[in-house]
Amino acid sequence: MSTEHPCEMVAATQESFPLASRDATVSLSIEPPTGPALQAQTTGKPRQAYLRVERVTGKGMPPSYEIYLHPPGESQPGSREELCAGVLPLFGLDKASRQGAGHAGTGLHYVFDVTELMARLEQEPGWDPKDLRVTFVPRRQAKREAEVRVGRVSLYYE
Repeated sequence: MSTEHPCEMVAATQESFPLASRDATVSLSIEPPTGPALQAQTTGKPRQAYLRVERVTGKGMPPSYEIYLHPPGESQPGSREELCAGVLPLFGLDKASRQGAGHAGTGLHYVFDVTELMARLEQEPGWDPKDLRVTFVPRRQAKREAEVRVGRVSLYYE
């Protein structure tokens, strides 16, 4: 995210949720921007969109997850590569989740530039800004007993 222009959060999950060895989907309701993102739009600046995945905590050796953004009618988003926002690597999750010297224990945090993907989604049949789906698809089965919890998923406009 740029530091030149402040970003504005337009959607976020309300509660944390677990990731497992199967797909996990959450819904975001996008609110129209009212602050810095609206001001940027009125000056003609193209909208930038960022997906944040915050406070990812857990233990064990979980797989990486592919993250897909899609409208509610998409039954298998993982089969459409063009809907992939990025990969959530979980290397170091165990250590980042433990509070100690030099670590707050708040887990891992990621930001994905989803500007082009959001523009594409807005053209999809069934697009509803009040129901943007975010699906986490594991890339493989966990090797050992693993636990993963996502603290929040949010969408920012700049």
